[in-house]
This record gives sequence, C-alpha cells and structure tokens, in this order.
Amino acid sequence: MPVAESWLELFFAGQRLAAEVNLLAHAFRNPGFALSAELVPLQRSFGLTVDQADNHDQTTPLLALSQQYQLSAQQPASLRSLIQQHPHYPDPLLLLGLSYLLPAASSPAQRQQYFQRLGRLLSFRFPHRPDLVLQLIAADAAFAVLKSLPDQALPASSYYANTHCALFHLQALWAKGRYQALHHTYIHYILSRRWFPHSDFLLRGFTIIARIERTDQLFRFIHQRNHHELQLTTISNMLFTALGLEQLDQLHIAKLVADYRRLSPASTAIAAPPLPLKVSEKPVLAIVSADLRLHPVGRFWLPIARELLRHFKLVHLAFNPLDDDEIRRELSDLSHRWQPLEANADVTPLLAEIQPQMLLDLGGHTADNRPGILNHRHAPVQATYLGFYGPSYGLHCDWWILDSAIARRVEHSYPGSEPIWALPGPSLCFDPSAHGLPPLEQLRYSEPDHISLGSFNHTRKLTDSCIDRFAAVLNDLDTATLLFRSHSFYDHAVRRWFLQRFLDAGVNPAQLQPIPYAVSGPESLLDYGRIHLHLDSYPVCGTTTTLDSMAMGIPVLTCPNHLYAGAISAALIEQAGFSDWICHDPADLPSMARDLAERYRSAASRLALAQQVRSSPVCDTQAMPKMFASQLKEMLRAASLTGQQSAPAAFA
Repeated sequence: MPVAESWLELFFAGQRLAAEVNLLAHAFRNPGFALSAELVPLQRSFGLTVDQADNHDQTTPLLALSQQYQLSAQQPASLRSLIQQHPHYPDPLLLLGLSYLLPAASSPAQRQQYFQRLGRLLSFRFPHRPDLVLQLIAADAAFAVLKSLPDQALPASSYYANTHCALFHLQALWAKGRYQALHHTYIHYILSRRWFPHSDFLLRGFTIIARIERTDQLFRFIHQRNHHELQLTTISNMLFTALGLEQLDQLHIAKLVADYRRLSPASTAIAAPPLPLKVSEKPVLAIVSADLRLHPVGRFWLPIARELLRHFKLVHLAFNPLDDDEIRRELSDLSHRWQPLEANADVTPLLAEIQPQMLLDLGGHTADNRPGILNHRHAPVQATYLGFYGPSYGLHCDWWILDSAIARRVEHSYPGSEPIWALPGPSLCFDPSAHGLPPLEQLRYSEPDHISLGSFNHTRKLTDSCIDRFAAVLNDLDTATLLFRSHSFYDHAVRRWFLQRFLDAGVNPAQLQPIPYAVSGPESLLDYGRIHLHLDSYPVCGTTTTLDSMAMGIPVLTCPNHLYAGAISAALIEQAGFSDWICHDPADLPSMARDLAERYRSAASRLALAQQVRSSPVCDTQAMPKMFASQLKEMLRAASLTGQQSAPAAFA
C-alpha cells in the first residue's frame, strides 16, 4: 500500500500517533518526499492553523479527494464509488448522507431512518472516531438523538479539526442529566492546549443547584466585559435569569432590554393596520413556539387550539422540527398551515407571505425560542402568552396576556414592559388527560400515621430562601417527612448537594426522603398519592407541578411575591377557588402547613379535592378556550377601531 494511503487510513481510523510515525518513517527513508503537504491534515487535526500559501502546488491525496467531493456532491453514484475506492475514509460516507440522502428524504420518518443508519455505519466502520457521530449530529441539528448517545468520556484528543462538535457531546451530557461529568468535561476542554468553543454550560450548572444569583453575577460580568461581542440569544438568556431572581434590578434589566432590541436583526416586514373582515372570513392567527410538542406549553395550548380553529385560520410556526409526538401531530392536524422550522430559520419572509392579522409568541426568553421576533411588526396585533414567567419587552409587543388574578399582583413590577391584557378567567387551561393524569377512579392514596409533605419542583427552584422556608415547616412539624424529587437527582452528586443543604438549614435527616425520579410520567404521578400537602417553591414557584398536585387531590401551600415567577401558583389556586391556601406572611407557613395537612389527611378528603379541582374553572376545557378566543377577537376589534398598533414601551 502506498504510504499516503497507509498513513491516511491510520489517521482516519483514529490512530494519529501511528499515522505520524508511519509518515515520518517514510520521509526519513525517502529524503525527496514532500512531507510538508502531507502534514497539513495531521496538523489541522490537532487544532493548528496551517498556512498553505507556500505549498499550494503540493496536493495531498486527502486534498485531492476533497476536490472530488465538491464535484460529486449531488451525484450519489459518484459518491458511492468514492466510498468503494476509499472504504477507510469517513468523508465520502458523511458526504453521501449530508449532501444527498438526508436532503432527499421524503418525510421526517425517512430522514430519521437515514440519519440513524448513517450514524450506525460511522460508529461501526470507525469505532475509534466518536467525533464523527457528533459531527453528523451537528450538521443535521439532530438534538433529539442526544439522549441516546452512549455514555463515554471524550477527551480533547478525540476531536480532529472540528472541535465545534464537542458542544454536542456536552449537550448530550446535559440532556442525560450527567451534570458532574459535564462540568469536568467542559473544564478539561477549556484547559486543554487546543481551542474549544466556549459555552454557557457552567452557568447552566449553577442553575441546576439553585445558584441562580451566581449565574446572574457571571452574566453581569460577561455583559460588562464582552458587551460588544454578545449575541441576541445570550442577552435573552440574561433576561431569563434576571427575571427569575427574588428582587429585580430594574436598571440592569433596562440595559439588557436596550441590547435585546438593538441586536434584533433588521426586518423589512411592515404590517398594515387590520382591515375589516368579511362576515365569513376568519382572521389569520400565527403562533410561534419551539414547544408545540409533548411539553407543558404544548399541553396547555392544545385545548385552546381546538377552540381557536373555529374562529381563526391557525398557522403554527414550530421549531424543533424533528420532534414527533401525539401533541405535535394533533396540533399539526388542527392547523390551516403547519410550518416546522430549523432553529436558525428566518421567519420574516414566511410571516410576510402569511400576512397574519395576529401573532402570538408562546416562547418568550426560554430555550430554543426566538428572542427578538416581537421587536418587529409582523402583524397588526402581537402578543406574548403562556411560555415564559415574565414579559417579553418586545419593541412591538402590544400585549402580555395574563389573568386578572395575577395581573393585579404584577401590574407595577415590570416598568418598560408591554401592557397587560387581563383575561376575565384563568390564563391557563389544564386538561388532566392531556397532562397524563389518571382518571379519578384510579387514584390511590396512602394514609401514614405521620404527616407527609412533598416537593416535586425542579431543583433550580430550591433556593436558599426556599429551603429556609421548608426547614421552618419541618422544624415545626417535627414528626413530618418531606418527600422531594427532581430529574436532576439522576446525578448523585446533585442529590447529595441538596441533602447537605437541607442538613445545613437545620433539618433533621430522619425527615428527608429523596425519592428517585420515575421513569415515566404516569409513574411519577403516583408519588402524589404518598403525600398530604405539596410545598411550593420560592422565589420561582410551580406551574404545571402546582396543577398536577391539585388535580391529583393534593393541596399546594404557596407564599407569593409581586413577580410572575413567584405568583403564578397563587393565581391558579385562586382561580380554582382555594384562596385560603395562599400564605401572605412566610412566618405563617408552619401553622398553615399543619392545618392543610390535617384537613386533607384522609384518602377520602384528597379524592374529594381532586374531583373539586377537576370541576373548577382551571380545568374547564370548554369555557376557558371559548373565553380566550373571544378575548383575541376583542384585541383585533380594538386594533381595528384605533387603526394603529400600541406605542412601544419605554422605561420610566
């Protein structure tokens, strides 16, 4: 075998040292061998920048092959012949998949099949090159497969020239709850002598252990030091963090909002005032979200969309295009137009084509959504709703849709935000069946001889303030136990962290019962049958968890503040008709916990509560969607009368 072929075979197989020895040995035996050109791919694989200005006439077999790839990109027959000629090189196989097979797939299911087949072939043929599968995932933005990647350590030396795909390994660790491994791996990459892209994974790690104030401090440092380098998504992440704190720094938020509006890409879309509609004509309603799927947003939206279909032409712009589940399929069926979009897709031309009378953003500043879409006028009426625990601060967001119960709590908390449109009923529609809750006749409750409390919210909500409140309750009810869980406990280091924090707060270890996260949604709901009372978190309270608990027959004790993130539970509880569960002074939490736990101690009382909640306005899947549709039409009517949109909000 010629030396070029033999060393390249070793090189692509992941044996760089053997390849280098092979190449240098050949150069030593053959003084006239053009070693400098051959070293280019080897040097690049170690992250070195190589200047080829002086040896542009010296083409390596690899570079020659790359030129062939460019000529053969749309010719599958040529690509297949390249694979046969060079079976030890992954490049033709990758190119065949990315340039021809995946784009030619006729359906998402077929595309997924091709993708999985290509990934298996790469793993089988090149077992020492785990970065190849990551490159495939990166090229196809296939986030859905990250959880299925094998658990293996990928040191910095595992990557060839493309170190950007290391982010997908980190993302896989995040998706699988391997937070300690993620932290160590990220530090290893950054401290290695090679260049690896920086990311926010360390900051995310602080949120997992409820150190949101630390995340905010780091974000402030980054904002101050790298202000002119920041991107729109980073500013959106900073707003997400800043709006989840116990106290809002309005000056800091004002700076972030100014950047958020400044960094939104320019748009040529100018929406005209809404024209009068004919009697039989339905207005076009565009809904933009990354969570129109098996996600709390998708579950809350589904019963509303069923009703809106009677009044509007629904156009769903759905990010995360490879997701496929029952919620997504039904929403697609309910749509006059269902448009799956890649994460970086430009929605401006699409919205200009659709020309909606109204645009609803269901994402706000949450992950994978489109920050900045409400900074431009794509529709005569634009609003934010449902997906985020704060306003959007969009330059052309006309309304923030809330219900009256929470509107009165937060109306003065967000200066400079869009105005509130207060609904006359609940702002959320909770369908127990859509959220996987069992029917009433299948509910089962334990009746232990002691009070059993629960906390099933995410660990990022178990802040120091929250744990201090829980500790006060447990110290007062010294025979009570606390069952607490989170999917973050999949990482044992995170579980130990929170156990220690409870102990540091003075909780008796005999009162703590951390329980494993259930492997499925229906199994996780069985845990509600083991408790008498659910303790709400603070300063970010529960939403879906609060409704799950109530509809399972478990009261929720909450102590709200003046911010949406801390008051949504109280609003839901009030709308369901249980205002006496709302504590207005943290000092009263222990006595209220005792009273509520005793009131619902029997299985019969909890079953009766479940029935009462499921008959309440928050679970009325007929009345709430009708009210919501009526309110949207009222927004359009108001805009038609004025003939102009709301003026952009300004900070006081």
